Amino acid sequence: MNPQLMDTGNINRTAQRFSFTNLSAPDTVFDLAAGQGWRIKGRRRQQTLFCLRGSLWVTQECDIRDYVLEAGDAFLITLPGLVMVRAMRPARLGYAEHLMPVPFKGRFSQTVFS
Repeated sequence: MNPQLMDTGNINRTAQRFSFTNLSAPDTVFDLAAGQGWRIKGRRRQQTLFCLRGSLWVTQECDIRDYVLEAGDAFLITLPGLVMVRAMRPARLGYAEHLMPVPFKGRFSQTVFS
């Protein structure tokens, strides 16, 4: 593991889990060796990266935070510009241009809003 990746004080280790109907079939899948990188540039807002295996470090242009994704985590690109990904250990990266979210059919507790 590259110690430079772990020394940053801006790593956000909080991950949110989402349900999508096409999560098991991203548009593109890449296998990355430890330390290997991948990047994408342009207007990619609302496109999604998935950590399908291993561990990934993600950063996007104009965002002071860095993100660490573990297997099963997703990252929604929120800003235009460069997005860089680096495998912290051997990993599989999934990329989807369009996701189809599963509609929420549950109930919110009233205590959530108080």
